[in-house]
Amino acid sequence: MLLRRAGPCSILVSMARRLTHALLLLQQLSYAHTLCEFQRLCERCGRVSPSSAEIAQSFRRMTECERRWARCREGLAAADMAALRVLRALDLQRLLESAHVRLGSWSDASSMDRMPASHLFEWVSHDCEKLELAQLEDAMSPAEAAIYVQSLDRLQG
Repeated sequence: MLLRRAGPCSILVSMARRLTHALLLLQQLSYAHTLCEFQRLCERCGRVSPSSAEIAQSFRRMTECERRWARCREGLAAADMAALRVLRALDLQRLLESAHVRLGSWSDASSMDRMPASHLFEWVSHDCEKLELAQLEDAMSPAEAAIYVQSLDRLQG
């Protein structure tokens, strides 16, 4: 049996697939975390509370996402993790740039009592995105941070 060595193209395709899969897992985990935070906030503020079954389902979803992410992370090389930090930070930066559209004229001073549930969910999502971005930026090496800043400059034109 003749084995072919992997060429540069197949290595790049393989890395792109791994990173795409990892990014999707991180997006799923982010959504699951946001949903749990939103439900916790609704319950705490006396809004229409989610049922205990909904809360349990959301927690199970988040736990499953965390498990799948941990399993994926084990198979990623250091170079994959470095690229992933930059790519996820760029993705979060793009989401945060859309905040004015998603959040409209609402501010932190707005009462949550009158805020529509969909808007409150966007607000919680925005806060989670800011926190995750700050954590990623803090975890970046100087080389990763340089690539991140250069990529931001290119994206913002």
